[in-house]
Amino acid sequence: MSQRLQSIFFFLSALLFALLFFIPIAEYFGELNLLKFNVFGVESLLPDGDVPFKRMFALPVLILTITVVVLSGYLAMGLFRAVKLAQFVKLHKLARIDIIVIVAWIAVVFAYYIRVIGTPIGADPTFKVGAFLPLPALLLTIAAASGLKKDIKKVRSTDRIR
Repeated sequence: MSQRLQSIFFFLSALLFALLFFIPIAEYFGELNLLKFNVFGVESLLPDGDVPFKRMFALPVLILTITVVVLSGYLAMGLFRAVKLAQFVKLHKLARIDIIVIVAWIAVVFAYYIRVIGTPIGADPTFKVGAFLPLPALLLTIAAASGLKKDIKKVRSTDRIR
């Protein structure tokens, strides 16, 4: 079984989302203000710049990011201990939830936050590295979940042989 490869995929997915705590998602260059958007919120890049959003504005993004890091990390560690079929099935369900949370993160950030943040200062976003990290994390999670599904089929087939 390829449990170790899947564990590495889940770990890399967690690592990519953990990098979002240090890397900005987008920057906005308006005429009167410069804004930086990351998982902690919107900050002004100017010392006397006014931020048109409250500190709790990006709380859903922070919660989704933490959820993905915790789920992916749990999946990476859980695969090393999984031996029984029930454990694999439970981990596969969690992997599907992880995929849904990553897709929700992408949808929330790009459908809502990216558009709303630039409106008060009349600026278009300049995407940074943080905007592109969730896509490889999603692909790694999908690959690990499909490998996990194959492992479940292998375990079921060996159970039938006995």
